[in-house]
Amino acid sequence: MEKAELTGDVFEIHDPEEKDSIYFLLKDRSHEFTIGLSDVLECLKFAEEKGEVPELSEEWWYMLYGMYPQLSVHREIEKNDEEV
Repeated sequence: MEKAELTGDVFEIHDPEEKDSIYFLLKDRSHEFTIGLSDVLECLKFAEEKGEVPELSEEWWYMLYGMYPQLSVHREIEKNDEEV
């Protein structure tokens, strides 16, 4: 698997049809591509749940759930797993 690197470019796109408004430009040896902030946050949440990164505060995540509701799905799955 090839590793992608940040180019340093960030784009803000105002499109109500898109789930993100902030995108980061990345590149590998042969491609340039964008990744949305919500995708980065979903990866961070996944890594946090797997113990790969330090835990972030619940308050911080709840603030983000308001801006990116799809992130709260991880929290709901986690709570359901604990109840079983």
